Amino acid sequence: MPGVLGAALLLAGSGVMARMNTRATVEPPSAPGTDALPSNELRARVLALLDASQEGAREEAWRRLGPDAVPVLTALAVDRATPIARRALALTSLAVVDPAGGAGSIREVLEDARAPADVRASAAVALGRCLGLDAIPPLLNRLQDREDRVREAVAVTLGRLGGQQVRQALEDRLPLEEQPLVREALQRGLTLVEP
Repeated sequence: MPGVLGAALLLAGSGVMARMNTRATVEPPSAPGTDALPSNELRARVLALLDASQEGAREEAWRRLGPDAVPVLTALAVDRATPIARRALALTSLAVVDPAGGAGSIREVLEDARAPADVRASAAVALGRCLGLDAIPPLLNRLQDREDRVREAVAVTLGRLGGQQVRQALEDRLPLEEQPLVREALQRGLTLVEP
């Protein structure tokens, strides 16, 4: 499943998008400007693409904005006044716009215990997309996260990344997991790991 829509569908498949808060709220203050576009124009384009992402905005549109959008997307992802669904989409979009430049911010959100579980779950998926196999160590640590939704997203993301280390970690975690939805995600992750 390519694109931001694919990430959203992955989240929806794990039940995360269905539990997200989609209420509109007050927009956060403008992020720092960029050289390519005035900051208000860049912010407006980022917000428009985030809104269109719910309808399947194309990756090319995000790539055209390029790394200049990273500060705006990062600010939206960490702003507690931004709706949870928009924060989650900002993280998945950050993975498309600048995987290398966005990985640090995405990882910080994943590890921030104060961030909403749905945002952190989106960060897990985005980190897997940004770093590929290099995301395995930080994701393995999140298999024991206190939030069920984070553990669900991590299990499926790890399964998509694959490998013997992932298989072993998912198998080890399965008998310890008490939550049915997380157990289901662990089993789904195991089916995704190549034999």
